[in-house]
Amino acid sequence: MPERDDYRRHNVLHMASFLSRAVASQLCEHAQVQAHPDWKALADSASESLWALYQAVGARSLDESHNISKR
Repeated sequence: MPERDDYRRHNVLHMASFLSRAVASQLCEHAQVQAHPDWKALADSASESLWALYQAVGARSLDESHNISKR
């Protein structure tokens, strides 16, 4: 497993959040996507997956921080 790198993890958190919001606002709300339920479902899924990635990385970061502070 690669060594823990807080800067790179922060970058992953930032990009996952940014991209999730961008997909939600720029794709999910786009008129052409709204007009096609299958496209809308895919765009929603992409946004939700990016948000789930953000949550997973954040949870791991909190767990590791909590474990380090217990030492």
